Amino acid sequence: MKVVGWRGSITSVAVGLTCMFATAVWAGGSSFGDDDDDSADEGPAYFGFVRDTGGGTIPDAKVTVGIANRGGVVTRTDALGAYKVPGFGKEVDPKDVIVSCEKEGYKQTKVLRRTAPTALNVPIIETECTLQRGS
Repeated sequence: MKVVGWRGSITSVAVGLTCMFATAVWAGGSSFGDDDDDSADEGPAYFGFVRDTGGGTIPDAKVTVGIANRGGVVTRTDALGAYKVPGFGKEVDPKDVIVSCEKEGYKQTKVLRRTAPTALNVPIIETECTLQRGS
């Protein structure tokens, strides 16, 4: 058995911490789920990805999640093209929530909404936007 000195221990700790922080960034950022609120008055959260027509993700795209005729929330995608906004109140019908995406040099071509099967009772709605180069 080989004994590892203090330099090996420090290196191991540094590598471990780097992997831990890199995993948080890779998963969409360390704060991606920190805004989760299990409030009984909150409706489903909205999340998704912004992709180009080739399937590649688009970082720093502007995503607007709005309630028809009432306003909404504006956010930006992370480095992986992902976004998430908390739910609106339960009184808001998800059918009235509109998601749109934009980025300079692109035009929106498609919005695809996926909802969890009712049996799962998951309070989240996924919406994927597809953008095409050329505005």
